[in-house]
Amino acid sequence: MQEIHTMQETGMESKPGEIRKDSTKIYFFVVAILALLATNVYFYIKYKNTGDRVYELTDERISMQAEIDRIEAELDRLTDENLTLSTSLKAAQDSVRTTIAALRNQLTQNNLTREQLVSAQHEINQLKQQVSKYVTEVENLRVQNEQLRSERDELKQEISSSSDRVAALEEENTDLTNKVRLASTLKVSNISINGVRERSNNKQSVETRARRIDKFQIHFTIADNPLAQVGMHDVYLRVIDPNGNLRTTDNGLFEVDGNQIQYTYKTAINFVNDGADYVIEWTDTKGFQKGTYTILLYADNTVMGQSSVVLK
Repeated sequence: MQEIHTMQETGMESKPGEIRKDSTKIYFFVVAILALLATNVYFYIKYKNTGDRVYELTDERISMQAEIDRIEAELDRLTDENLTLSTSLKAAQDSVRTTIAALRNQLTQNNLTREQLVSAQHEINQLKQQVSKYVTEVENLRVQNEQLRSERDELKQEISSSSDRVAALEEENTDLTNKVRLASTLKVSNISINGVRERSNNKQSVETRARRIDKFQIHFTIADNPLAQVGMHDVYLRVIDPNGNLRTTDNGLFEVDGNQIQYTYKTAINFVNDGADYVIEWTDTKGFQKGTYTILLYADNTVMGQSSVVLK
């Protein structure tokens, strides 16, 4: 038969004190493990919450930096338009850029607290309002400039049109003046040229042989002209010899149609618009030669008439 032994029989009977002592150790061991687990859970939750907060703060900081970038981009866009800003607008622009620089410097710090971020966000909101006001003022300035440019262009167009009208009127007036001047100039109705030989007893005779001629007599009549000015008029002679040369004595000049030209001889006549005949005498100090002489008469800066004579 199987033997069954009890504790008593083996001599291994447990004492009550020892059982309580072992239970106490187990209790404290369990409590220590639970405390350790609780500590680990606490620190895990703490660090997790801290990481979440750090991530949240970083995300907000990046979002704020993006907002500042957009604000500065809008400010740069307005600056690139090269508008001439008033003193107040220039001061507003400088103030905005100073605030942007300060906020950028503040947001570069990685250890910002929630309170600091809230304060920064508040400054960004104020900055938005300030830039919005600045944009409105700049837009108003642009509208004013465009209006001024439009008014300036219209004024230029009006001035140009007025100048064109004035120029046209001046041209018409000049044409009219020239027409009146031409209409009022003296014109020869008939002209003749004779070679004259002077004889004794103050007698003269017409001569055609060059070697016997002492002077030319130019006879002419002024056509009636009620527009011509009555009174003394300078008369200029230009004598072209048979060789085609202008005969001159003192290199005198006079004006014809705005040009200065030489004349041969100068005198004056008294015009009274009565159809009177006039005589001008001219002597060639170098003597006359065979061939054709052409004589032109000028008065009032234009040609009165011309004629020729042939000497043998």
